Amino acid sequence: MRKNKAAIIVIALAVLLMCSPLLLNNHALLGVDGYFQYNRIYEAALQLKNHNFSFINLYSFQQAGRVVNSLYSPLITYVAGGLLLLVGNWFRFQILTLFIVYFVSGYVMYAAGRRLGFSKRVSIALGVIFLSSNVVYGFIFGVTWRSIAFGLLPLLVGPILDLYAGDWQLLSMLKLGVFIGLLAQFQILTVALVVLYPVKLTH
Repeated sequence: MRKNKAAIIVIALAVLLMCSPLLLNNHALLGVDGYFQYNRIYEAALQLKNHNFSFINLYSFQQAGRVVNSLYSPLITYVAGGLLLLVGNWFRFQILTLFIVYFVSGYVMYAAGRRLGFSKRVSIALGVIFLSSNVVYGFIFGVTWRSIAFGLLPLLVGPILDLYAGDWQLLSMLKLGVFIGLLAQFQILTVALVVLYPVKLTH
């Protein structure tokens, strides 16, 4: 943490700046995918609160009994539902999730830059620039989980470098598998693009 103190401070300040319009106006945004994603999170929150776990959606989507959470990133949705119960309202939930998503995205890009041999200053700049890219920053407007998946993509830089360097040890392969599984919790398409592209290059 001491070695990366400057990166943590700069990225945190950049994230606060990005979230400042919501903080200053004390107002949350629904976003393009907000209705869909927040219904799923509300469902998970109420299932946790009532200890009433079901593969169908009982409390959301007009109580139509749709099967959504069981097929669409169930583990992360329950984590988000627990977070919603913890903070108590949608505004605090959105601010906290925005901060977490953006900070983690910026920091993993910084870590990827360091792994690729860039200096700290360049790596920090990469992290901040990555945050301002449309695909990641769009999370504030769209609440799209695709933005989270793309924001986590730099996690794969280290394990993939190890893979191409011939490091096939169990720990390295397990780390790669865990990271890919984490991305799959947010968007399967992103995982398909990441996994299939190196395969295409080898043929």
